[in-house]
Amino acid sequence: MVFSETGDGHFIETPRGLFTSAGNWFHITRQALDTYAPGLLDKVPLEKIIKQSEIWIRSTDNLGILLFMLLLWQQGITIAVLATLLFVAVWHIYKSSFVSLPLTAVLRVTDKEAVVLLVSLAVLSWKGMAGEYLAVPFGLAFFVILKFGWIRAAIQWVSGFFLPGTLLLNDRVLKMLVIRYALKKNIPVREVDAMEKEILTLIQKQKEVFQKHKRRRQRR
Repeated sequence: MVFSETGDGHFIETPRGLFTSAGNWFHITRQALDTYAPGLLDKVPLEKIIKQSEIWIRSTDNLGILLFMLLLWQQGITIAVLATLLFVAVWHIYKSSFVSLPLTAVLRVTDKEAVVLLVSLAVLSWKGMAGEYLAVPFGLAFFVILKFGWIRAAIQWVSGFFLPGTLLLNDRVLKMLVIRYALKKNIPVREVDAMEKEILTLIQKQKEVFQKHKRRRQRR
């Protein structure tokens, strides 16, 4: 295993992929990326790609919170919850299609804790002063659910259950960032399909490891 710094945390390089301190697993190795996008990691550090991939992953939570607070302020609890749940599900599943370097810079702003907290505090405080006392604890609870990524995790599980044999949502984001940077640096990406097969192979190996660990625990 190799530990690498990403600026605000670290990730571990293993034979089955990259595991970050935030709990995100990317089923690709440094060696595989060097094979499919030769020379890219010399120009764009892997640490930067991983960090930006996590910004996209967290965008589900952060954009969901900002949308929820805006709708809570304007429309009330029911519409805020229903619209936010719909947005979070659609965005998390399809956001890899929107991955771009300029949009990554925008999401870096919404990824800042201060931005999300200040907006949430302002809305909840305003609701409290307006006498809408039910909105305050309900809004706070929904904030916590989104911020801890519980809704995102549920969407990830449902997506993996109904769409087996496809790239996991986190891996899609990383793949698209690799492609975007390769295009920017004029580096040919060799055999994108082969890269996807490599990721799927590592996903299957990871599942086998979990299954073996589960069987060992059951025998005890």
